[in-house]
Formats: sequence, structure tokens, C-alpha cells
Amino acid sequence: MLKNKIYLLLFFVIFAINLFFQDWRILCLPFLFLLCWNIGYNSKFKEQLKRIWILCFFYLSTFLIQLYYHQEGRVLLQVFGFYITLEGIQQFLGNFLRILNLILLSWLVAEQKIFHGRFARYQEIVETVIEFVPQVFVLFRKKMKIKWFFRYILKKVQEKQQ
Repeated sequence: MLKNKIYLLLFFVIFAINLFFQDWRILCLPFLFLLCWNIGYNSKFKEQLKRIWILCFFYLSTFLIQLYYHQEGRVLLQVFGFYITLEGIQQFLGNFLRILNLILLSWLVAEQKIFHGRFARYQEIVETVIEFVPQVFVLFRKKMKIKWFFRYILKKVQEKQQ
């Protein structure tokens, strides 16, 4: 029971760090901690990494878009009228680490069964939604409207709850 309370406290501390800090150097600490925690205590970690690589690839592809919208600051490289700035790279790293931290945290929540009592049902819903992450890209390739996509996911969550 004490172990579960410690896990819950760590969960909320790491979640708060992700919410309130943008600096990539600060976000590296929870990332390293969560990576070690997943390697040590998540039996499905390798399997989950195989399923999530496409999400990371998709997010990395937004790198150029994020650099384009952050054109002010110290210029590292100029290609035609396009500037790659230090601040743009730092902003991207902060956002990318924040997403990775949330993914790693969600895997631990699902594996360690941190929530009990009233929140246990929410954990089941989170686990179901996490299972459908790879299907998001298949549905996007089918050019499904976002409204139908959400209906599809909610229908699958409802089926799994029954």
C-alpha cells in the first residue's frame, strides 16, 4: 500500500513538472527517470516501443514546422529565407520531451496499476485508449473524418468496458 502511494506521488510530481516547465534541460530529468523506471518495472516496454515508433516519427516530422514558426532568436543556420534558431530547437526539444514523458508515464500507470478505488475505472479507459494509438495513423490514412474517428474510438472503449 505504501509502495502504491509513493508511485502515485511520483506520478503527480512528474506530471506537474511536465505541465509547468518548458525548459528541455529540466524535462530531461523526468525523461531519464521514467526511462529507467520503464526499463526496470514495465514488462511490456520493448513491445510498447515497437508500437510507438510511428508516433515519434510523426512528431519528429513536425520539427520543420515548429522551426518555421519560431524564427526569432540566435540564428544557427540560414537556408534561403528560412532561419534555424537555437530557441526554435530548444522549444522543439521541450515539446518533444514533454510528449515522451507523458507516453512513458502512461505506460507505467497502465503497467503498475497505480490508481485504485474510484479511479481504477479511469485507468482501464486510459489503457484502452493507449491500445488504439497505433490505429490512429491507419485511420488517418483512410482519410476518416475526425468526428467518425472519435466515434470509432469511443465505441471501442464502450465495447471493452462491457
